[in-house]
Amino acid sequence: MPISKFLKRFRKVLIVEDDAVLRGALADKFSSKGYKVLEASAAQEVISLIENEKLSAVVLDLILPVQDGISLLEEIRTQGHTVPVVILSNLLGSEDLRSDAAKLDAEFYNKSSTSLDEVVDAVESKM
Repeated sequence: MPISKFLKRFRKVLIVEDDAVLRGALADKFSSKGYKVLEASAAQEVISLIENEKLSAVVLDLILPVQDGISLLEEIRTQGHTVPVVILSNLLGSEDLRSDAAKLDAEFYNKSSTSLDEVVDAVESKM
């Protein structure tokens, strides 16, 4: 096994996505690249996972049940967590959204124009 794939086994990626099909596809893609994957479908699961797991990165949707992704990310940052975050959303990514993401040290990608491989590359570039 190449050393890079071996080292990735120790990296954990949390995928926060309420669409089970996309969440599963992302999980499969990261797993196939050697990452351990944790999944959450709602914001209330995320904070405890961040506090209890040594995460390498988070892939975060913005439209979630109960709490939206930006307010969740604000909460994560307010609590002092510095885990790298890649936002993946169907929102068009207006300059305001991109600015909000950048202020919270996250990168924004549009679901419809970003491949799963590009998501993995974006996460790897933040680690």
